[in-house]
Amino acid sequence: MKKSILLFLTFIAFVSSCRKFKEEEIVAKAEPFRPVNIYPVERLPLSFTRVAMLPCHYPDADSSILDFCDQIFYRELSQERIFEIVTLSTDDINRLFGVKRLPSTARLPSNFLKIIERETAANGVLFLDLDSYKPFRPMSLGVRAKLVDLKTGEFMWAIDETFDAAHANVIAGATQYQQVSHVRALSERTKGSVLHSPRNFTKYIASTIFRTLPKR
Repeated sequence: MKKSILLFLTFIAFVSSCRKFKEEEIVAKAEPFRPVNIYPVERLPLSFTRVAMLPCHYPDADSSILDFCDQIFYRELSQERIFEIVTLSTDDINRLFGVKRLPSTARLPSNFLKIIERETAANGVLFLDLDSYKPFRPMSLGVRAKLVDLKTGEFMWAIDETFDAAHANVIAGATQYQQVSHVRALSERTKGSVLHSPRNFTKYIASTIFRTLPKR
């Protein structure tokens, strides 16, 4: 009986090892994920130098992603150094519009663009909508972002992508991001942590989408 159990466990370990090797082989051949569902203007106007960044919106107001997403998206956007960023807190939005977070897909409050311009002296406003969040492996997060000109209401840039770590190209992209950036000072001992940590996975996503912003 003990011998049969040992043989069975050995077989399971062998199958798991083969499966892992096959998955690693697929990922090694995969191209890093590149967003394709993007609308950018060719170039930002020279006068487009200041952007108001709204708090991220997620349908579940109690979700853990809201504990860290605002800070992460701000930091990764700052890395691009395209324009000055004015952050609006949930308290700011609540004071101005009576809600803490605003989705870009809902009807906006009356005179929304004018109020944001008045409060921030910005040229544009950045919306960040999150959905399909799955914090356990394989993690996934959908991001819909829009950069809007406050004077005209026109889109300067928009993106709508879902990053699913069940897909080889997302794994390849996250691995490449970690190798290049070391996730802002993670050591080699933490290899794979982008795919294990919701915070670091969100950093990879924010960095990836903001690299598609048009330049001035």
